[in-house]
Amino acid sequence: MRLLRAVLCAAVLAGAAPSAGANDRPGTAVAPPGVPSATELEARGATIGTVYVYVQNIFDNSDPRESQALYRLANDLHYATREGTIRRQLLFTGGERLVAQRLEESERLLRTRPYLNDAWILPVAYDAGRNVADVAVTVRDVWTLNPSISFGRAGGANHTRFQIEDKNLFGRGIQASVGRSRDVDRTGTVFSYFDPDVGREWVQLGLGYADNSDGRVKSLDLERPFYALDVRRAGGVNLLDDHSTVSRYSGGAVADQFEQQHRRFDAYYGWSDGLRGDWTQRWFAGARYDESKFARRPDLALQPAALPPEWRYAYPWLGWQLVENRYLKSENLDLIGRTEDLYLGRSLYLELGYSTPAFGADAAAWLPRAVALAGWQLDPEQLLFLNASFDGRVARGTPRSAAPAAASAGRGLTNTSLAAQARYFWRLTPHQLFYASLGGVTTSRLDSERQVLLGGDTGLRGYPLRFQGGTSSALLTLEHRVFTDWYPLRLARIGGAVFFDAGRTFGRDFLGVAPLGLLKDAGLGIRVGNNRSGLGNVLHVDFSYALDAPSGVKRYQVTVQTQDRF
Repeated sequence: MRLLRAVLCAAVLAGAAPSAGANDRPGTAVAPPGVPSATELEARGATIGTVYVYVQNIFDNSDPRESQALYRLANDLHYATREGTIRRQLLFTGGERLVAQRLEESERLLRTRPYLNDAWILPVAYDAGRNVADVAVTVRDVWTLNPSISFGRAGGANHTRFQIEDKNLFGRGIQASVGRSRDVDRTGTVFSYFDPDVGREWVQLGLGYADNSDGRVKSLDLERPFYALDVRRAGGVNLLDDHSTVSRYSGGAVADQFEQQHRRFDAYYGWSDGLRGDWTQRWFAGARYDESKFARRPDLALQPAALPPEWRYAYPWLGWQLVENRYLKSENLDLIGRTEDLYLGRSLYLELGYSTPAFGADAAAWLPRAVALAGWQLDPEQLLFLNASFDGRVARGTPRSAAPAAASAGRGLTNTSLAAQARYFWRLTPHQLFYASLGGVTTSRLDSERQVLLGGDTGLRGYPLRFQGGTSSALLTLEHRVFTDWYPLRLARIGGAVFFDAGRTFGRDFLGVAPLGLLKDAGLGIRVGNNRSGLGNVLHVDFSYALDAPSGVKRYQVTVQTQDRF
């Protein structure tokens, strides 16, 4: 009976996609009068006294608006986050010198947890004589149990899923799920498990297993990451064994299919001098084995003219990262009525590996990688964010499995991808926002199993999924976003958007088909914020019209899906 009631509550909470607005979030109270701020206390050299932890339930039953039977039932059935789970994620403890940055970063760290709606950390008492301050940590839980049946549609294709998952198993922050799904690529049964704190030493364990109609995927991740800016050591091991079918697309339809077995092993160690001023530098050293093999499947009707060349790279690698400590708290940008931690600093990651047959590879190559992030607050109402990434190979030879004719083509810069995106926000009123995004990717001599695709599943909402292929792509998105105060049953905060997309690919796809040129669409969408549930952030229901649809392609598209952004 308890399970049945939990299922009913999960259906209501997940389906209604609850949220909370700025005026409906208990726990955002400022420090008591007379208590200095964390910055002031740090300047005084204060020490942390007692650290109090308060875990608020999903609904505030002391509020008459949230004292209904459904809300009380949800609270009763919900397994509250344990106090110890919260304490283990704090970057400070009693008896230490108070550092404002550690309180702020602990807040941000807690807000990344899918089982929490928000977090507030404040000094709440101060003994000037002893120069000791007590600190209160307040968090608000969300519903995390999800026995569900879901349906979605994007790019003219449907996907369904049945699963049972819990993102906060027994209140310990453990995520576990088992389910069955079906989409345009495959049908499969999936199991996943993630423990963010094995042994209470910030060690993370992730396990994944999928038994799909086109193969199996197994993964293991065991690592202690750089979880905070002042962490001095990190390391981990990652393993992946992915046996699945690759479908290559042309004109929005599957053109051919073949089997790929991808194996990857990665081990690394990282070290740092910690946070120095506003900057952190980190160094990495690791070893990686990366291999892909390809084969025909006789049961597939769409056979390729030729299989991609097999490849195997084994190499040591070195990495360096620079991170600036600069954040801004806001709301109603990418989410509805929820605190958003915006990164306004500069971050750069560089990596370089060298693969050689001496380590078991079948070819010699340099393997560079880079990731850059930056953000600016142009004025109180305008924000700009940039990100870019690069990866590829500088091959000194051709894999031994490649055909002789590919020997010369396999040397030099190969399998290279450069991607960049700019995101701009302009707050017009407290409830209205203009958003623009411009992004693109360009490649050089990609491995033939990889594709650059653009369609309904990649932001061009008025067209079928994977509609265009090529060697490069560009996409522009313009949106007028509206955040309303509509809060039906105190279970959902509603928003909306009017949007315009324009995108195209460049270069011919793998079959030699020329691109269709610039394609545009326009439409409107409904957004449902999801703050009292950890099962998804924003539900999208989009109605779009293709302005340049070729003959035979439907001009109207309806997209229903859950995304982590507005």
